[in-house]
Amino acid sequence: MEKEKYIWDLTKFCKDITDCENKLQEIENEVAYLVQFKGKLGAPDKLLEFWEKYYLTYDKFCTCLIYVNAGLDTNMDDEDLRLLQGKLEKTRNIFESNTAFVGPELKSLGNDYLRSLKNDERFKEWKLYVDDIIFANEHTLSEVEEKMLAEVSNFTRGYNEINKNCYGADIKYNDAVDSKGKVYHLNNGNISGFLSSPDRTLRKSVSESVREAYSHYTNLMTQNFIYYIKTVVTLSKIRNYKSVLSRNLSAFRVNEKVYDNVIKFTRENIDLQAMYYKVKKEVLGFDEMYNYDISAPFEKNTHNYTFEEGVDMVKRALSVLGQEYVDLIDRAVKERWIDVYPRDKKRSGGYTWGTYSRTYIILLNWTGDIADVFTLAHELGHAIQHYFTNSTQKIQNIDQPIFLAETASTFNEIILGNYLLKNTDDSNEKFVVLSHLIKEIVGTVFSQANMSMFEDFCYKTIENGGNLSTEVLKQKWLECMQKPFENIINLSQYNLLGWQNVWHFYNRSYYVWQYTLAYMISSYFVENLKNDKQKALGAYYKFLKGTNEYYPTEFLKMLGVDIDSEEFYKKSFKGFRTLFEQFKELAKDYKY
Repeated sequence: MEKEKYIWDLTKFCKDITDCENKLQEIENEVAYLVQFKGKLGAPDKLLEFWEKYYLTYDKFCTCLIYVNAGLDTNMDDEDLRLLQGKLEKTRNIFESNTAFVGPELKSLGNDYLRSLKNDERFKEWKLYVDDIIFANEHTLSEVEEKMLAEVSNFTRGYNEINKNCYGADIKYNDAVDSKGKVYHLNNGNISGFLSSPDRTLRKSVSESVREAYSHYTNLMTQNFIYYIKTVVTLSKIRNYKSVLSRNLSAFRVNEKVYDNVIKFTRENIDLQAMYYKVKKEVLGFDEMYNYDISAPFEKNTHNYTFEEGVDMVKRALSVLGQEYVDLIDRAVKERWIDVYPRDKKRSGGYTWGTYSRTYIILLNWTGDIADVFTLAHELGHAIQHYFTNSTQKIQNIDQPIFLAETASTFNEIILGNYLLKNTDDSNEKFVVLSHLIKEIVGTVFSQANMSMFEDFCYKTIENGGNLSTEVLKQKWLECMQKPFENIINLSQYNLLGWQNVWHFYNRSYYVWQYTLAYMISSYFVENLKNDKQKALGAYYKFLKGTNEYYPTEFLKMLGVDIDSEEFYKKSFKGFRTLFEQFKELAKDYKY
């Protein structure tokens, strides 16, 4: 029986299924009350009352949403939660459908009315929110159309659910075998750990098992993915956006040139990713390097960290941020924010989730390698940023683009890597630590940008009237992810269906490229920390607490980061190149 302390506590959201059902009924009653504001939003006092009550109801809905879906993420076969999910979707539909009048009514009242609210002292915490509405008016439809879209949104979420259930519950992997004949049971949570094993036979066996399992769902998941892309494109067209990319960037007033620069500079520096693979091939002595060797460790006997050891390492590394930050890590463990270990029917990967009024939860799949320690630092970065933002800002001001959210998480990874580098004088150990830091850059900066190129191709193909198919998707995935390295890596064993199970593709369009940008921003903050600790900490805590006055690009410029400038990208990749060159130099004397 798994110890309770390693399983997250979802009772902070709902005590049990009955409590969740009662909350859902309360929400439906509150929505009925919100409907009474229809036709009255032209009176500022009524509008303010509506918004405040709306967000209280929305936050309550989110507690139910997390209770149900986080519960299913750790047990995909829970039939009671599956039934409760149906009730949740019914309540969501009622909520969205019955408040669909708001956008059209505010649009009909005119932008002058909305601008006048910004001079009303009662709305001082709502200025950016009002600006968002003014901006959105161009894409707001009639009340009937908005209500129809709200009804349809229930179905659009189905693509993600199909993907989650396929790879979380239905998929079956053949057991893997290591070089000594030992058999390993595979599930979504432990696969990545096995692919980092020093045992090459095991890595190959796991890779073959994954490719074989994915192949059973090729047609189903291809169609699911294609129709998800088509649906997103259609909804963007209905709302009069020129593209899906434009829709995603314009919400936070981010210039499309930012996306273009992220992809441009990543591709211009793709030789760094090639350098990493080439060094790995030479150091590990492979005559032929395959895709299953990409995550091979540089240590022959890798250390297996307990969860407690990982927590201690992260605390020591992040102590540079002060005692308050470290205390929040202790709180996360003590209050069971974290679901630690992989198990059957638990979804893969890791994430952080929560509501405005509740603490956050973290999903891990801890197998004990150093990558798990980095993941822990990453997810704690999310949770603690949300803690500070929610403690400082009103609920209407906590939404932010992914590249700001991922800055707090990748910042922690860089701090951890630098701490481990600083605390060893052994050249072999220093190389191993640096290799992990380089691996994180490859995975976060380069691979995410490569994936975004694939995603961008898919959206633009459909937007321009083209067609997608399994073969088109497989070849484009290969081209974006591995083709530049075919002279280093033998691609005959590459999983061409890897795109099928990229959760972020279904979660939010144009998500993954923002990891790349976030890593650049967090690198900037880390460098400042080295140069002037007190000033840098002040700026970083301002970042963590967020703003209710500025959009992201302006906010970052106040903190010294200009993502509109090409110089920012040049400087970022110059810093990455220096690290890669150090890695390459240390590799010459490394004794494997």
